[in-house]
Amino acid sequence: MAEIKSTIDLIMERTRHLTMSEEDRREQAASEFKAAVNRLILQFLDGGIDLDKFAQEFNAMERSAGNVGLAIAEAARRIDPAGDNRMILDLLRFGLNADISQISAVLDGYRKALDGEDLGAMERMVDRLFQKGITGSAVIPNLRFDEKRAGRRKEIEQQFQNDLQSALARAGGR
Repeated sequence: MAEIKSTIDLIMERTRHLTMSEEDRREQAASEFKAAVNRLILQFLDGGIDLDKFAQEFNAMERSAGNVGLAIAEAARRIDPAGDNRMILDLLRFGLNADISQISAVLDGYRKALDGEDLGAMERMVDRLFQKGITGSAVIPNLRFDEKRAGRRKEIEQQFQNDLQSALARAGGR
């Protein structure tokens, strides 16, 4: 009677001759580190652990300059320019010991640029409405219909992404 082999035995027989290259090992280690950092970040953002516990667990991981940069990049990936980034900035500053001054400056600049663009668009639309004889305290221009504003917001967003990447590189991220 033939021997019945488990799936794992079959896999082991067929992959016995395969070996991983040094580059494959580095990529796998980086991938595993990235996954572990992401788990820690999510635990922190979900309130499962505090900054001290995050720092303690992160410090227990195998660390190198590249790994710290990877962790900073993974945390910074969650930055939402239009949202509240206090938790991410605290994580970068206190959990990963990153210098966030330039990142904060980029976020502030982004918000100011958008506010300025919105104000300019509002003024342009009010002027256009006024020229058509539409005035009054109840007139509120709808900014979504200003094509110039939409294009300018895209430019501001692209500039923000470029500035953020530069700030992250200086903070230790990629």
